[in-house]
Parts: sequence; structure tokens; C-alpha cells
Amino acid sequence: MDRIKNITVHFTAEFLADLKARVGARCSTFQCPLAHVWKKITAARGLKPEEFTKVRVAVNCRGRADPPVPMNFFGNMVLWAFPRLQVQDLLSSSYGSVVDTIREAVARIDGEYVQSFVDFDGMTDVNGVELIATAAPPSSMFCPDTEVDSWLGFNFHQLDFGTGAPAALLPPDLPVEGLMLFVPSHKAKGGVDIFMAVTDEHLTGFKHICYSLN
Repeated sequence: MDRIKNITVHFTAEFLADLKARVGARCSTFQCPLAHVWKKITAARGLKPEEFTKVRVAVNCRGRADPPVPMNFFGNMVLWAFPRLQVQDLLSSSYGSVVDTIREAVARIDGEYVQSFVDFDGMTDVNGVELIATAAPPSSMFCPDTEVDSWLGFNFHQLDFGTGAPAALLPPDLPVEGLMLFVPSHKAKGGVDIFMAVTDEHLTGFKHICYSLN
């Protein structure tokens, strides 16, 4: 556990605009920085060119179910998308190409896929078999992969319990190497803060390149 360090990467609105310009097509404030960080953490890890790396992307299935589930539905309705690339392709590809890989993987989590998961869950109930949890235990290492969760849609900074807006937002400790959490930045409007769990041996290299667009 001591090898895993929690860091915060801050991307300003201006930096994100530069990233989006490099994509060359419309992309979300989630997909674009994800493509960038995926590239940079993979480079910092020094993986072999022929290895494969993937991102485990949490996908909100409320609007993807058929029929859709109300967005205020209180419950766990998240499935995983798995964009995957060979290391040499990820590092040499344009931002636009990497964003396309992410977008295509997420798009596969459609109404038919959601229903197939529901049906499979029903079959396990009938047969008396329980689904196996896939959450990584503390101190796990995702390398060469990563996992990302987006809280960009949560308006934390509009909260007011009587003393004004919160001064900062910090998640609990991220105990799994390669785990990333995207949140709206509290520093400036339009920015993104990324909380990450990185190992000691990759930390210096990642910090050196994480703001480079080369």
C-alpha cells in the first residue's frame, strides 16, 4: 500500500480546449482528458510496445436502457466499457483516434447490452448462482490497465449547507493503483481535477509528462 500514492492532476479550461482542438472533432470533457491521461500513464509505466492496455470505464446505463430509466433513479445502474489498445498503437495514435476507441467501446453499452445483463442476472437467480463482484480489493494493481469513474455531472460546488459553497472537494483514499476519478475543478470554472492512484516508480515520470501535449 505504501507504494501507491494519491495525486491530483488539474486541467484548466484552456488546457482542455487545446486538447479538444487536437482531437479535430467534437468530444466530451470526459473523453478528451481520458485519452490524454491514458497515453501519459502508459508512457510513464514503460510498458512493452507489444503489450495491451485497457481502461475500465464506468458507464451510467440509466439513459441507455430500453426503455430508459429516470436519471434520478436511486440505485446502482453502472456497467463497464473496456476500450483496449496495444501500447505501441496507443502511444503513436492521434488524440482523435484514441478518443474514437473510447467512444466506440462506450457506445457498445446500449439497450441490448443492458438487457442481456439483466437477463443473465435473472438466469443466475433461477439457477441459484450469484454474480461475482469485480471490484478490485485494496492494494491491487491495475497496471497495465486503468479504471476511471466520472463525477463530472455532480454539481458539488453548488452545495450550500448555510455557510456558502465548499472550499474544496476531496474523495477518500484511492487504494488501487491505476484508479482515476474525474471531478469538476474547484479552482476555476470549466476545469477538471483528476484524482489518481500511481505507484512510486511511475510517479516522477508521469508528473514530468502529464501536461505535455507532445
